[in-house]
Amino acid sequence: MAVVGEVYSPPSLKTFLARILSIIKMILLVCLLFGQNPFILLNMPTPRVYLWALQNKMYACLMIFFLSNSLESYLISTGAFEITVDDVPLWSKLETNRLPSSNEFIQMLQTFSTNIDSNNNVRMNI
Repeated sequence: MAVVGEVYSPPSLKTFLARILSIIKMILLVCLLFGQNPFILLNMPTPRVYLWALQNKMYACLMIFFLSNSLESYLISTGAFEITVDDVPLWSKLETNRLPSSNEFIQMLQTFSTNIDSNNNVRMNI
């Protein structure tokens, strides 16, 4: 029995938004670390939160990094978990919106194993 992992790509809009968020994160981090104010270049008033971030660089950088990473992960996460054996689908998290319990998983494999054993005399050890 072969176990193969594949990537289930997220929708392109979510991927695009995650990339934009990543770019904004990097720009903000660089501006904060070097003490620059990008709002002056944009002819916008500087938000109070950014002035606070300039005064508390370490805390602000960590907060930006972790919050943006969690948003990026949320955007690109598909939650796909598909189980197929010999191109026969046994479980799809995308269809059921949940993972199989250990008992369900063992029962699926035993049922599949029994079907193979009766058809081809091939036995899977579980």
